[in-house]
This record gives sequence, structure tokens and C-alpha cells, in this order.
Amino acid sequence: MNFAQALLFLAAAAAPRATAVEVTNGNDSGDGSLRAALAAPETASGSAITFAKGFATVNIDSTLTYAGDGPLTILGRKKLKIAASGDFTLLEIAPSTDTVSPDVTIKQVSFQGIGGFSPTNQGDPINPGKGIFVKVPLSATGVATVDLNDVKVSDVAYHGIHVSDCDIVPCGNGSGGGGDGSDASVSVTLKDVTVLDVGNGVFDGDGVRVDERGAGDLIFDAKGSLFQGAGADGVELDEGDEGDVIATVTKCFFIENGAYCDFDTVPEAQALAPDCVEEDDGELELDLDDGFDIDEDGDGDLIVSVIDCVASDNLDEGFDFDEAGDGGIEAFFVSVEANDNLNEGIKCSEEDAGDADIQITNSFVNGNQDDGMQLESEDEGTITVTIRNTECNDSRKSDLKVELPDGSSPGSLDIKASKIGCVETDNVDITPTSVDVDECD
Repeated sequence: MNFAQALLFLAAAAAPRATAVEVTNGNDSGDGSLRAALAAPETASGSAITFAKGFATVNIDSTLTYAGDGPLTILGRKKLKIAASGDFTLLEIAPSTDTVSPDVTIKQVSFQGIGGFSPTNQGDPINPGKGIFVKVPLSATGVATVDLNDVKVSDVAYHGIHVSDCDIVPCGNGSGGGGDGSDASVSVTLKDVTVLDVGNGVFDGDGVRVDERGAGDLIFDAKGSLFQGAGADGVELDEGDEGDVIATVTKCFFIENGAYCDFDTVPEAQALAPDCVEEDDGELELDLDDGFDIDEDGDGDLIVSVIDCVASDNLDEGFDFDEAGDGGIEAFFVSVEANDNLNEGIKCSEEDAGDADIQITNSFVNGNQDDGMQLESEDEGTITVTIRNTECNDSRKSDLKVELPDGSSPGSLDIKASKIGCVETDNVDITPTSVDVDECD
């Protein structure tokens, strides 16, 4: 180290560091409480919130709010829990300045609602409680970031984790959704996150919900996380305007989601939860939901990689990825299990003129109650499907369905070293070097 480098090192070491704001008790409010820490000027200036020893639960009687413009960092510890006494959102984060994008980091904290929700014991009809709610201001720019590590959210009536860049409530879904958003992109990173038994007190309550409108991208990265028992989708990413969806999920589990509308009959649903009934091709049916659902609409691509993940026993699709508007879909599945879902195990759909490139490798897709894998392009684009070392059997309908509309350029299907029970294709050329496949009846 020369003299100049030494001076720089000493200057950096001498620079003042932000002092942590410490929570010293589990009270709802008052000195030393988490509520007071969230309102402290030091927190808005970048100081992290930490927790003293001596208590394991923060009991709250109303929503905790953070309205600062600076980054919010909450550093919990093992077995630390924030527990709600009623049906309300536990933590709401919304910068007070319209042009500021939220920057949120939370580690080692559990957020627990009161639980016990169902269609016959619903949450607040006006403002049902969420676990963590992050609101992106309409004039925000840059990137809104949410980084959760070793966080658990459970037993709330509505979304477990909700990040919204949308100016209406609710924002709506996919190509049927509405609302405007900011120019900011939204980036959500989840590591070792558990979202359990949420969204069972209101229609369309997801485990994780990200709404992105406006010109920005939606970036999602999840590792080692569990999404189980959500009333609607385990995870829903909804990009409804310009911008791409870029998602990577690794070693994640999407289990038993989508059962809020699981009534025995349509008339029963109409009586108790009429939102649960939808019309499809002139017939009324229950609106059940998926393990992992992505909807991209408008100018932008859907680019998703699913690696070493499981989507099983969901009430609709296991993986359901839809792209509409200008743009295409690139979906890569590696070492995936999508078994025993009540609709398709894997469904990828390009609804407009974009192309679809879908690759499935080293995966198991068995026992699904519709098609095992349904891969389609519905307009002028083409579709390329590559399957390697994959097993797909025991589906109620076709094990593999690959479709393009008549009149468009034929798609391609290449299967090697795989066990596919039966294959149904429309306007798709099967590569001659593929394994022998049986046509579905």
C-alpha cells in the first residue's frame, strides 16, 4: 500500500457510519418500539433497524408504516416475529415523495396475521390485511427494489407480499388488468422466504403479487423459497404495459395453492363468493389458481428460467406463463417437477405475434388433470420446443400438446431421451431425430 492509498483507507475508516436504530421492546408503540423506529429520522437517513435481545414478538394493533424517502433496512434475528392482533396489513412502505422509488431490505423477520380465514370467514371487505405491502409512487424513476432474506409471512387475509407499481386497487390481472404505473422498474429478490396460508380471506389473494405498469421492467429472483397454501396463486407476476418480465427461480416450491374458490359446486360458490365464478366458452366454472403465474402484456418480452423447482398439487396450473402484445416468450425449465396439479403441469402461451422458445430438460411432469404440458402460440409467431431427458405421463388429456394456428409458419418440436405418454400437435413439425412418440387419441 503506497502513501496515497493509505490516506484513502484511513479516510474511509474515519468516515462516520450510520448508527443503527434499535428496537428495545415488543410494544405496539412508544419509546423503543418498532413503530417508533420506523418513524425515526435516522431510519429515513439510512440507518438500519435492529432488535435488542430479551423479547421474541412485536405485537401490533394497527399497520406499521414507513413513509421515509431513504432506504429501509430491517435486520431482525432468529425467531423474531411481528404479530397482528386483527385483520390489517402488518407493514406498509410508501415513500412520501412522489419521485422516489422504494429501496427495502428485510432479514430474519416473521410476519404473522390472525389466520383462520376462508370464504365463510372472510377478511375486511374494504381493506383486507396483507403481510408486507410496498407501494411505488406514480412519478417514481429508477428501480424500486425489495430484497427479503429469511423472511416468513403467514395467516393474512390477502396477499402475503405485495409490490405495486399501479395506481388502482385492485390492479387486475394480465391482459385483462388495468391501471397506470411509474417509469420505474421493479426488482424483487427473495431468498429463503416462506409464504404460508395467506390469501384465504378474499378473492384473488396471492402468496406474492407484483404489479408493474408503466415503462419499467419487472425483475424477479427467488431462491430456496416456499409458497404454499395461498388462496390464489403462490406467486403472480403481472406486467401490464411496456417493459419485460425477467424472472429466475431456483430451488423453490409452489405447493397446494389456489383453493380459495374450491367449492363443491358452482351454485355454492355463487351464493358464498360470487367472484369465484367465471364464464369460459359459455359455461360457468370455478376460478381456481396456479402455483406460479406470470402475465406479460404490452411491449416487452417474457424471459423466465425455472431451475430445480417443484409445482405440485395446485388447484389450477403448476407453472402458467402467458405473453401478450408485442414481444415473445423464452421459457427454460431445468430439473423441474410439476405433478398432480388440477390443470396443466406446465403451460406457456404466446397470445399475439411474438415467437415462443421453450426448453424443458431433466424434468418430471406427471399425473396432471388436464394436459401435462401445453405449449402454444396463438397468432402469427412461431414456436420452438426442445425437450430433453424429461418424463411426462398419466395426464388426464394429452401428455404434451404443442399448437400453432393454421396458416402460420409451422413450429418445431424436438424430443430426445424422454418418456412422453402421448403427443398432440397442430401445425408443428416433429424433428426426424426425435424419439418415437405416440399420438394422443
